[in-house]
Amino acid sequence: SGRDPRDIKAFMLPKMLRVFPELAGTAIEFQWGGMIGIGANRLPQIGRLKEHPNVLYAQAYSGHGLNATHMAGKLVAEAIRGESRGFDLFASVPHITFPGGPALRSPLLALGMLWHRMKDIF
Repeated sequence: SGRDPRDIKAFMLPKMLRVFPELAGTAIEFQWGGMIGIGANRLPQIGRLKEHPNVLYAQAYSGHGLNATHMAGKLVAEAIRGESRGFDLFASVPHITFPGGPALRSPLLALGMLWHRMKDIF
């Protein structure tokens, strides 16, 4: 839906305890919501724009941004310095286009998001 729950902690705590019951009673210091970028192959998308090869990008961390952004930042910094072995490795991974083409992409994406939302609720 693109909307965060009013109380993220109350929404997520039962799910967290179902997976990690040993965390019962542990203080939760931070909570946040928002949209995430997910690549079709679940790998971070790191590369250069074809039209402007001096423009580098790193995106689509598939919900693992807390750790993957640090790695991507390091790879981008190394590429800027001219040490691009790790950067080039990620840049060589082909990006998979979401199925459906321009006409069906949005409806299929909305259907998939609804499916996962229902799984979260139930």
